[in-house]
Amino acid sequence: IEMQSSVIIALLCCIIGATLGHPRPEDLTMKPTPPPQYPLNLRGGGGGQPGDGYGFNVAGRQNVWTSDNGRHEVDLTGRYGQHLGGPYGNSPASYDMGANYRFRF
Repeated sequence: IEMQSSVIIALLCCIIGATLGHPRPEDLTMKPTPPPQYPLNLRGGGGGQPGDGYGFNVAGRQNVWTSDNGRHEVDLTGRYGQHLGGPYGNSPASYDMGANYRFRF
């Protein structure tokens, strides 16, 4: 019986020590929800006249990486444009793609 009570006391001490050995988190509340990020920053335009044809373009930019301190950013960009109709017919489509790096002082 003495052996069993010694084992029980030893296990109880181990459980209490393991429980007290781990630090408790300071803040148990949830972090606030970040504002929604819209999928893509798009802009476009166009215009023209009958007989001269119509031109239009669409461009987009998307942030793909921001550093933890918010001072470094990398964006991807793209653009599509074309002139349709007019005396010379349709122009070939124009595509542009690129990347921007931004550092905030």
